[in-house]
Amino acid sequence: MERRGRIVRIAGPVVEAEGVAGVRMYEVVRVGELGLIGEVIRVEGDRCTIQVYEETTGLRPGEPVVATGEPLSVELGPGLIGHIFDGVQRPLTRLQLIVGDFISRGVSIEALDRSRRWLFKPTVKVGDVVGEGDIIGVVQETPMVEHRVMAPIGVRGVVRRVEEGEFTVNDVVVSVETERGMVGLTMLQRWPVRKPRPYARKLPVEEPLITGQRVLDTLFPLALGGTAAIPGGFGTGKTIMQHQLAKWASADIVIYVGCGERGNEMAEVLEDFPKLTDPRTGRPLMERTV
Repeated sequence: MERRGRIVRIAGPVVEAEGVAGVRMYEVVRVGELGLIGEVIRVEGDRCTIQVYEETTGLRPGEPVVATGEPLSVELGPGLIGHIFDGVQRPLTRLQLIVGDFISRGVSIEALDRSRRWLFKPTVKVGDVVGEGDIIGVVQETPMVEHRVMAPIGVRGVVRRVEEGEFTVNDVVVSVETERGMVGLTMLQRWPVRKPRPYARKLPVEEPLITGQRVLDTLFPLALGGTAAIPGGFGTGKTIMQHQLAKWASADIVIYVGCGERGNEMAEVLEDFPKLTDPRTGRPLMERTV
C-alpha cells in the first residue's frame, strides 16, 4: 500500500509534510509531482521534516510526498570503478546520454548498469560453508582491478549451486541453503549510507603510505590506513596535490569525494581526472578511480 502525504511548508531545500503514515527517520521519500529525492530528518506526530537533495524551486504546498520504505542506500558491486557519480549515486555519464548535459529534476537511474554482463569466476564449490563477508567469486572489473564478490550480511549456509560465466549484477550466481531456506546471491548489494560497514578487526597502523612526493614522505609522512588534511587558500595547489597523490600514492583504488567543493573546482576535477595517466601501467587513471 502506498504511503502518501502532502507538502505543508517549504523553506529552501527543507520541506515539511504531513499525513505520511508510519514514516521513519532517514527514510527516503519522493517529493512533489516531479518526485524529487529527499530524506526524512525529523518526525513529529503526523508531520515530518525532509531534506530534499534536488532544487526545490516550483514546489507548492499540497503536492504529494510518497514514502519509499527504504533508507538512503548505495549500490555496491561491479561497475563502480571508472565512473563518476553525483551525491545520490546517479552515474553522470549514463545520465548525460538520457537527459543531456543538464540533469532534469526527479530523474532516477540505477547506479550499476543492469544490462552489462560480467565474467564471474566462482571461488567456492558445492558443499562449501559460507558466511557473511566470505569471498564467493571474482570479476575482472577493469584491466587493473579485480572485484571480489562477498556473501552479504546475514547469510550463512551451505553452497548448493554455483554458476560460472557472464552474468548481470542481478543474476543469481551462487545459491546457499540457510536456516531460513534457499537464498540466491547476486553480484549486487545495497547498503544504507548511514550504517557503517562491519569488520572483523582493525588492522594496526604500522606502515607508511608512500605518496611519491618527497616533501610529504620526508617531512610529513602519512600512515597507511590513516588520515591527512591539506589546508590552503585559493590557488595554493590543493587540487594539483590531489592529482599527484592519486597518480603516485601506493594505493590500489582512488576514491575522490568532492564534498563542499565549489562548482568550478569540481568541474576542473571532472575534466582533468579522465585525462590523467597511471604512471604504473600507462593506462588511464580512471580505471582504478571512483
